[in-house]
Amino acid sequence: MRPTLTVFIDGLPYDQLENMPFAKTLASSARMVPSLGYSVNCQTELFTGQSADELGFWCEWSAAPETSPFRPFRHLFKLLAPLESIYPAKRLFHRFVDKLAPVSYTKNIPIPYLAMFDETGFSVFDPRFKSPSLLDDPKLTKFLHHQFPPGPERDAQITRAVLGYIEEQEKPGSILLTLVEIDHCSHWEGVGSGPYMTQLTENDAYIRDLTTAYLAKEPDGVVFVVSDHGMTNIERTIKVDLESRFGRPSTRSYMYFSEATLFRVWIYDDALFEEIRDYLDAIDDLEGLDDKDRRELRLTRRSFGDLIYHTPVGVQIVPSFWGNKPSVGMHGHHPRYPGQHGICLSSEAGLFEGAVHAKDFHRVLRSFCEA
Repeated sequence: MRPTLTVFIDGLPYDQLENMPFAKTLASSARMVPSLGYSVNCQTELFTGQSADELGFWCEWSAAPETSPFRPFRHLFKLLAPLESIYPAKRLFHRFVDKLAPVSYTKNIPIPYLAMFDETGFSVFDPRFKSPSLLDDPKLTKFLHHQFPPGPERDAQITRAVLGYIEEQEKPGSILLTLVEIDHCSHWEGVGSGPYMTQLTENDAYIRDLTTAYLAKEPDGVVFVVSDHGMTNIERTIKVDLESRFGRPSTRSYMYFSEATLFRVWIYDDALFEEIRDYLDAIDDLEGLDDKDRRELRLTRRSFGDLIYHTPVGVQIVPSFWGNKPSVGMHGHHPRYPGQHGICLSSEAGLFEGAVHAKDFHRVLRSFCEA
């Protein structure tokens, strides 16, 4: 087993690599072409090598009225529906529920619909993730973002902790750290903004300092730098309103989950299928997945949605369960858009080039872990 230092960076686009003087000099460099979807699946595929179909979940929330942790409160939540029209009250309700409920966070799922959904999957970095992954290696020392206080200084704190660990150890062995703040900055400040460029420069410095310190202690080691997806700025928004045309969702008709760049529908009344599909097909800047698309993207499970739509790059659905206002930067668009591609780098030549996928990274990292 050759020792490895793996630096995971959430949401760092390949197109920004040219602005990273040290990172762009690493011996291997490739575009990381993500899966369609959000970090929860992109991250998990990197370290398990499994697609959404194989993992059994896609995105964090899915229609699952029978297993929803909020099912016992469904009648109460319907009575609280008027809070939806008072945004401060709605946010207060969600914060209260998030503290008490056994879920990560309820986003902006409408209060009367909470009992229709369940959180069906977690990132590989989440302690609740239970499937096998490369993170199970007992010889891997992990510095994960959820172990550190959230905030703009978290990446710096993680990097200092790792550098301290490397300095203390005669042979540090294999290490994994996760840096996440540039993803947050991208969403709310935008790619290319002043704060974003500052964080990009800081990330490059973190990679430089970690690589230098690690290889000094582990000269036979290999450094990997990988991100789960890219990021692009939002240019315009669209509105998708099924309820005004097809009525309120229910287990007798249909359910939907609207989330920034993705729109999923579960149909319970077959008579509605073609009508809803035709309505969504007619919306500009909303693209549907057919069966061939779903096979290629490994999203064939019907539990992921009977109908799945996505927005082209630069377009966000507003309002949605992501929020009532557009983000400045967003991801989750189709991987055919280069701006959605992340980075895949290594200190060893010949490992990555061109365009790679999560399974490619997983195969290479696993080969070092098992060597």
